[in-house]
Amino acid sequence: MSGKRDKREAIVEAMLDLIVERGFHDAPMSLLAKRSGASPGVIYHYFPSKDELIHAVYQHVVSIKHELFFEGFSEDEPPREALLRIWLNAYRFYRTRRKETRFLDQYLNSPYCKTGAEEEMRSASSESARILQWLQPKKKGGIVKDIPSEAIYGLTLGLAASLAKAPKTFSPVTLKRIAETVWQAIADE
Repeated sequence: MSGKRDKREAIVEAMLDLIVERGFHDAPMSLLAKRSGASPGVIYHYFPSKDELIHAVYQHVVSIKHELFFEGFSEDEPPREALLRIWLNAYRFYRTRRKETRFLDQYLNSPYCKTGAEEEMRSASSESARILQWLQPKKKGGIVKDIPSEAIYGLTLGLAASLAKAPKTFSPVTLKRIAETVWQAIADE
């Protein structure tokens, strides 16, 4: 079973590299076969279509993202500390996982993306669902101000991604101050 999983992972990783380097439409299966070390037949055994392979790459990247976002997270943490941790982890993900970030940018702005990021996050884990509940307005049982969800995203993960993609590197102290300012901006305390 490990050999099959390794071959599947090699195909997914090679496709991730190709998409980041060349885009969705300039990632031919012949080049994927060469890069992954798998024949086209083996590739189609695991992934019946290129669309399914691209979605598998997305799922792979989302699992990496989720793992890093929730690193150190505890169900017992108060919302403030949990959201600060997740914000700092998000910054680190976007800063250090450039390949995955670039893929996500391409995928989420492409016709391949059929569900919203929020729906994808909701189905990812109980931690994600809990965070999404917190990010609802207070009148709906959440902990944030009654502002549009797009604004909440822009002030939280959107800001973390934007700062991480900037050429400037921020100190841990500055990042913590930014995360605390984000909390103050969204929390309905």
